Amino acid sequence: MRRVEMVVDGTPPGPARDALEEFLPRVDLVARAVRARCLRAQQEAPSSGDLLVPGGPDGEHPEVHRRLTRTATACAQVAEAAAMVRVAGGDGAPVDPALLAAVERAVVKAETLADLR
Repeated sequence: MRRVEMVVDGTPPGPARDALEEFLPRVDLVARAVRARCLRAQQEAPSSGDLLVPGGPDGEHPEVHRRLTRTATACAQVAEAAAMVRVAGGDGAPVDPALLAAVERAVVKAETLADLR
């Protein structure tokens, strides 16, 4: 989430920034959903140390790590696509719909992986 915020914060006021700001609440929901999933998994099957994805004594959470990694990748893709919008529209130029579509696709992918869709 922070990477996406940094891209938006660095975008000058104008159409590009306005368009990107519309995605921030959705990416924030993804981050909150992933955190909640991690907390649930930790409660159900505590990990043996800090920053470890809990697997549980019988491997009850085999998909948690995989899903977290894929969701993080999708969020990084949101930041990359947003950066392209920023570069293309940073001078107040109209926002290329294809670039915004790339941001939308990455956000939808992250939402899907976070079980928000």
